[in-house]
Parts: sequence; structure tokens; C-alpha cells
Amino acid sequence: MPGAHPVALDFQSVKELALLDTAKPIRPLAEIPDLIQANSDIEAAVIWLETTTDNPKTRRAMRKEAERFILWGLFTKTKQLSQMNVTDIKDYILFLADPQPAAAWVSETKHPRHHPSWRPFAGPLGVSSQRYALIQIGSMYSWLVKGGWLKGNPVALVKKPTATRDNTIKRLLSEEAIALAFEAISLTKSTRKRARDHFMLSLFYMTGLRTFEATGSNMGTIRRTPAGKLWLEVLGKRNKLRSVPVSDQLYSDLLAYRSAFGLPNPIPVGDKTPLLLAANSHLKRATNDTVLKAVIQIMQRAAGLARETDRFELAERLSEATTHWLRHSCFSHLAKATGDLVMVKTLAGHEKIETTSRYLHTEDEQLHDDVVKTLSTPRLSHPA
Repeated sequence: MPGAHPVALDFQSVKELALLDTAKPIRPLAEIPDLIQANSDIEAAVIWLETTTDNPKTRRAMRKEAERFILWGLFTKTKQLSQMNVTDIKDYILFLADPQPAAAWVSETKHPRHHPSWRPFAGPLGVSSQRYALIQIGSMYSWLVKGGWLKGNPVALVKKPTATRDNTIKRLLSEEAIALAFEAISLTKSTRKRARDHFMLSLFYMTGLRTFEATGSNMGTIRRTPAGKLWLEVLGKRNKLRSVPVSDQLYSDLLAYRSAFGLPNPIPVGDKTPLLLAANSHLKRATNDTVLKAVIQIMQRAAGLARETDRFELAERLSEATTHWLRHSCFSHLAKATGDLVMVKTLAGHEKIETTSRYLHTEDEQLHDDVVKTLSTPRLSHPA
């Protein structure tokens, strides 16, 4: 089996996966209860996937890393999960940096999972991706040990790859860039799409919402307090609800957007209309992909406007911008203007203040000016 062609496997089919898992599992010590009760290591891995997360996106990421590792172990080492040791883990890290033979493991073209040309990798993994893979595999091993299926976790004994980290948020746009994006939207011919896009850009920039938080919300979740303040209830990461402030300006954009789609104003109580609609007349909820593509198109058009006025550096940043850049821009501009990290942390829905602190930074040019103007040393006097 070593060096054989890795086949496409679907983690939803236990029988299909178990076909490659023919070696007898190494059972844990008798006194540890088997809480998993699988028939093979691969079936145990499937149960791990099914029981540890309900988030489809997270599950896909976990499945990809587990599948890659299982395939590599079976075809390269002729080993199942329970037979891996620390040397195998070290070898796998080297493999992730350069999956060889590339013809068997790598395809730059994305194919469906059961296509003959499907491969587990699109190319070598960078250090951050290697580290993420080890974290997911280690999490799986830890769960298998805790459930009494395995005796130990070899990943826990191996140092994970480390990369030099720059905690400063770089993927953000200046206020000038944001203004150009709105200018690009104003040139949209379709009234419906223009109103939707204007509100969508305002929503992401003025609230810092994650894409899935915006697409999962309804218009009726906006409430007004007795004091007249507007709030949007969103469901964030780990199914945590939080209230996000809505300005009068943003609410005005929402009403104009509703009017363009033929919806009544004011918004009826409990209105189930999706907050972000597809740009047609069917009032369908926009998907995450639809929103991402729409924002990228807006940014590309804004980049074109920047090039027309020879602002090439600005055009380059706009051409790279996505929905998440608007989130970063929102928090960075707020942090710079207020210095209130606790406020930004609450708005962002962050667990730790350390995550939020990345937004409190000084632009490079401003940093240079402040340092050279503030700091000095005595000058030496030279004899004539």
C-alpha cells in the first residue's frame, strides 16, 4: 500500500472509510472504559466529527485535516491512527511542507471529491497551515484518548511548527478607500442592486458584523429601546447572541433598501425578511458566497476608480479587499478614534481583549513622525 494512489474518501460513509482500515486496532488499557465503541479507528474519527461540532464550516475543516492524515498514514506508513508514533508525526509535518509524490497528492485544480483527479492537497502548506493541521489532528487524538479508544496522543509530544506573527491587523481600508467603494456603488444602474449594495456596505462597515452573522439575520430583529436606541440582535460564534448598535444613518439606508424592493415601511414587528437579500425581486436570502462575491465586485470597481486618478497604491489595496476587510476597518477606525478596547471587544464579540488589541495600532507613517519628532538626544559640540 505505501506509495499507492490516494483515493477520494467521503467521511460521511463509514463503510467506505473502513475498507482501508484493516489492521487490528491497538486497544487501550482495560481499566479505561470505551465510551466511543467504534469498529475501527476511522469509524472512531467519524464519530469525533459528528459529535464535536454542529458548524458545517468547522466540520469541513476538521474533516479535511483528519482525512489527509488518515490517507497519508494508510498509503505512506501503512499505519492506522492507533499505530502512529511521534516519529510519524514529525514525518507528517515534513510531508505537509512538500507533499510528495506531487502527482499522487497534489492538484492545483479543485475537483469534486469522487472525481478521479481529486487530490487531498492544492500544494505545499505554509507554516500556519501546518500548525492548524496539527492542532486539528491533535484535537482528534485527545478526544480518542479521553473516550477510552486510544492510550495516548503522539501529537501532544511533538512541537508544532511556529511562524513569525505580526499581530497588527493589515487587512483594512482607509476612509478614503471606503468612500471610493460607496462611489462605485452609486454608479450601479439597477436601483434595487444599488440600494442593496449601499446598505450592505454600510452594514459591514458600521457594525463590523461577520458575513454569516449578517446573512443569518432578519430585518425584524432590529428593535428600538424606550430611549429610542436601535439595536440589531445577531447570532455569532459559538451560538452567542449579542446586540449591535444601529445608527439612524444605517437605519435610513435600510428603509431606502426596503423601498427599492417594494417592502413596506416602517418594518413590521417580527418581520422575517432576510437582512441581506439576493439582488433580484424574489426576496431570497443572500448566501455567504453571494455576499462575498458582491463585495469583491464593489471593491474591484472602486479600485478602477482609484486607478483613474493615479492612486495606484489605494487601487491595489481595494483590489484585494473582501467582506472581512470591512470588519477590520470598522474596529480599527473605532479603536483609533476612541482608544476604548472594551467597547470594541463588545461590538466585535471577541472572547479575549488580546484579540481586540490588534486593532489599536498606529499607521506606519504616523508612527515614524511621532517617534522622530518626540525623541532626541543631546548633540555633541565639535571644536572649530
